[in-house]
Amino acid sequence: MKRLIITLTLAATAVASVAGCGSDDKKAAPKGPEVAWAAKVCDTVNQSTAKLALPAVSSDVKVYRKNIVTFLDDVASRLKSMEANLQGVGSPPVEGGQASVDKALANLRATRTSLEQARVRLAKVKVENKGALQAEMQKLSKVMAKSATYHGPADDLKASNPKLGAAFNDAASCKTTKS
Repeated sequence: MKRLIITLTLAATAVASVAGCGSDDKKAAPKGPEVAWAAKVCDTVNQSTAKLALPAVSSDVKVYRKNIVTFLDDVASRLKSMEANLQGVGSPPVEGGQASVDKALANLRATRTSLEQARVRLAKVKVENKGALQAEMQKLSKVMAKSATYHGPADDLKASNPKLGAAFNDAASCKTTKS
C-alpha cells in the first residue's frame, strides 16, 4: 500500500509542479514571442495546480478507499483542466511547435487516463479488510508506475524543442523558486 501512496504522491507532486512555474516576478520583459508564449503556458497551467491534499488515512478501509478514489478524481480533474488551459494557449511561435504541443498533450492525456482507470477500478473493488485493500493497491501501483514519472507538459515542451526549452528558461513566470 505504501508503494501506491508514494506513486500517488509523486503524481500529485507532478500536478503541483507540472509547469515548473512558481515565480510571480513579472519585471523582466519577454525576449520574444516564444518567451511570451512559454510564460502564458506557465500562467495558465498554474491555474490548475493549487495545493493538492493527499488522501486522509483512515483505519476504516472503506473510508480510506473512498478517500483515495476522491484524490485520484481530483488529480484527474486537474489534469483535464490543465489540458484545456494548454490547448487555449495555442501553438508556440517556433518551428515544429505544434508537434511539441501535440506530444505534450498526448502525455498529459495518457497520464490522466491512467489515473481515471485506477480510480474506476479502485471504486469498484470490494474491500472488507486491510489485506484486500493492500492487495488492490499493489495492483494499482503497477498500473500507475508510469504516471509517477510524469513531470508535466512544460517539461515535455522544454525537452521536445530547443527553442521552447530556452523560452521556458527565459520566461520569468516559469522560473522555479529554489528552497
